[in-house]
Amino acid sequence: MKGKLLLVLILWGLSASSDVFACGNKFLVASRGTRFGKVPVARQDAAILVYANPDSTMPQTMATVPVETVLLKAGYKPTIIADPDEFNQALSQGGWDLVLADLNDSAAVRALMGDEAPMLVPILYAPTKGDFQQAKKEYDSVIKAPVKSQRFLENVDDAVAMLGE
Repeated sequence: MKGKLLLVLILWGLSASSDVFACGNKFLVASRGTRFGKVPVARQDAAILVYANPDSTMPQTMATVPVETVLLKAGYKPTIIADPDEFNQALSQGGWDLVLADLNDSAAVRALMGDEAPMLVPILYAPTKGDFQQAKKEYDSVIKAPVKSQRFLENVDDAVAMLGE
């Protein structure tokens, strides 16, 4: 009886694949490991004002990324304004969490903002390395364009996350 049991165990061991015994080895194989990535941001209902000045590079940026669609799908509340007077009026009404504007317009936008100013995130279209580094020193968050929709959204998510800190 013991001999038959031993024979069955040996045959079962030989017929079983090596993956059955290697419970933890799947994490050691390069193609089977756990995927570590950026943790998805818990998005809040942030009101985002986008100043699409027709005299700036914002129309080019908005041609590469459907800004309003991307922000709406993510759960944000975007408002896109191209007219300077309408932008001044919207900015003075307040209630904005984030303002996106071209870097060339950011100084004027910053001057228009009041004491309880929302966070200003300048967008640089095809900047030089020096311009990008300078903008990163001046502002908490900067978006480099042209950019894909997902990367644009990640940049906005990071800026909104800074608001909560």
